[in-house]
Amino acid sequence: MPAATRQGDVGSGHGCHFPATNASGGSPTVFINGKPIMRLGDSYESHACSAGHAGSHERALSEGSASVFIEGRPAGRVGDAIDCGGAAQTGSSDVFIGDEGPGGTECQMKQAKQASPATKG
Repeated sequence: MPAATRQGDVGSGHGCHFPATNASGGSPTVFINGKPIMRLGDSYESHACSAGHAGSHERALSEGSASVFIEGRPAGRVGDAIDCGGAAQTGSSDVFIGDEGPGGTECQMKQAKQASPATKG
């Protein structure tokens, strides 16, 4: 079962120079380990190409649980896709969302697993 992802947890980077950023959205009423749980559509901090090839862009969780809903929206889990190409990378160490797990693309899942040690939480 994938871990619940929360505000402040890391969303992986993507492409050659777009760095990981922290989740900035989350539920106003449901907390996991004292942090708002992320849901489908909740935001991550924007990021830009560190090599200067492209400007910054917004990011949001674009995937969630098929069976657990928070305020009518699918709950976010480690491995769930972020709309710009990353994936939710870190989450709770003791709260897990009990369905079949994320359905992110193979590339997104690989990026989340291979993230640099500095961003693995």
